[in-house]
Amino acid sequence: MVFQTYAIWPHMTVFDNVAYPLQTRKESKEDITRKVEKTLRFVQLEGFENRPATKLSGGQQQRVALARALIAEPKVILFDEPLSNLDAKLREETRKELRSFLTELKITAVYVTHDRIEALSLSDTIAVMKDGRIAETGTPKKIYFNSDHRFVADFIGRANLIDGKVTALEDSYTIIDSGIGTIACLKNPDTLPGNAVTLCIRPEFIKVMEGDTRDGRNIFRGRVESLIFIGEAYEGEISIADTRLITRIEPTANVKEGDEIALSFDPDHCFVLPK
Repeated sequence: MVFQTYAIWPHMTVFDNVAYPLQTRKESKEDITRKVEKTLRFVQLEGFENRPATKLSGGQQQRVALARALIAEPKVILFDEPLSNLDAKLREETRKELRSFLTELKITAVYVTHDRIEALSLSDTIAVMKDGRIAETGTPKKIYFNSDHRFVADFIGRANLIDGKVTALEDSYTIIDSGIGTIACLKNPDTLPGNAVTLCIRPEFIKVMEGDTRDGRNIFRGRVESLIFIGEAYEGEISIADTRLITRIEPTANVKEGDEIALSFDPDHCFVLPK
């Protein structure tokens, strides 16, 4: 198990902390040294073998705990938010390597986290819990793109949730009457005309339109209430009637706060949640 707190032995060096599971198995010194060196390279702690564990930073101590758990190559391992104390860049790098390492060693991992990026990128199956119970399970894509529950859709990522009523069913789409107008969404076989539903539209599937906007589906006009620059994009809050939507806007877009703009929703990435 890898805990959120480090749970490493303060009286031992880094080498002895990591080697302990192999020493209890009475493996040879040569095998222990080789495996410790390999595992410390994986967690980017090579050269720290003789350092007292208490002389490391918090992130380094967490990596020692991770290395100690992995070196034994268990069949099943429980992770309790093991990357929470790492800086953003190292957390991203370790996340990628951890997936590769677990796959290579064929280790089944139960990974507890509140970080949606970790959940989506590391999992084969995600279980989302609410009030101590599992609300929904599914593949990362299923949970993110086509959840069955409003709570799960909102919890697993940024989501625009719009209430409406089903007015018609087409070959591929469900037609919804909402507070911002008529919206065509990916067809949900469990909804019928007259049903009250909630639409889920991820910010990345709402696009700013330029030029002629008279033709097409799911095109709406709104006002830019706020723009926050986050590097690869702007995060914009757009008001349409009495509804505020979050969208991602290209950093090169000629848009500023207060502008009236046209938005389009991709029907294939708008899904229906039953009430």
